[in-house]
Amino acid sequence: MYGKGWIEESLFKKIRQLVPTVSVDILAVNKGKLLIMLRNFEPAKDMWFTPGGRIRYGETLEQAVLRKLHDETGLKAMRLEKKGVMTHFYPTAHYVTVFFRVDVEDNKVVLNEEHRAFRWISGLEDSLHPYVKQMITEARIFV
Repeated sequence: MYGKGWIEESLFKKIRQLVPTVSVDILAVNKGKLLIMLRNFEPAKDMWFTPGGRIRYGETLEQAVLRKLHDETGLKAMRLEKKGVMTHFYPTAHYVTVFFRVDVEDNKVVLNEEHRAFRWISGLEDSLHPYVKQMITEARIFV
């Protein structure tokens, strides 16, 4: 978990109160279905969201996507494509996120502590966080 570019959590919380955080979100697709995960932590705790997270110092966007995909799902990317940029506002955080479509080899997800459940979906659902719906729409995942 800790490594190059890692910020201790209490320091990260202070920084997050002062400046936007740059992150990546991953629209992982396997055989036309999209992976969504039930979050354990803020922001968007208890919401169905995509894997993803902040970019570490010295990391490219693509490196962050591959790291977060592996860490949160255990999945391997076959192809990734940048789809858009958006801003996420939460009561305790402000993120600027770059979202990617990532075609993955299989659908065998291994959860880490960040999520407690996952599903593969084949269309927009009401249970999805509004930001997830926006990313899916802009990336044209189900078109």
